[in-house]
Amino acid sequence: MEASDYCIITTTTDSKENADAITQLLLEKKLVACVQSTTIQSAYHWQGKVIKSEEILLQMKTKRSLFVKIQTEIEHMHTYDVPEIIMIPIEGANLHYLQWIEAETIKT
Repeated sequence: MEASDYCIITTTTDSKENADAITQLLLEKKLVACVQSTTIQSAYHWQGKVIKSEEILLQMKTKRSLFVKIQTEIEHMHTYDVPEIIMIPIEGANLHYLQWIEAETIKT
């Protein structure tokens, strides 16, 4: 078991309802072990304009091998035309935490 086998996946969405739906589905399917959410203020370019909005940031703890499945699920449920879906590799973590992620996600 190597830390590099695990990752954090982030996405943002425009509503608590969409964030809750994504969270619930990914947990039910055991694609993620944990999802943390927080409200953030975002500013970004979109269709020639600078947009400022409140978003929900989701950080999901999981296995790197599940990234494509998670990406597909998020894209299917997401309300954005171009959702942020970023995988951040874990380079170091405590062994018991990694074992917990392993135990709480589907086998690949």
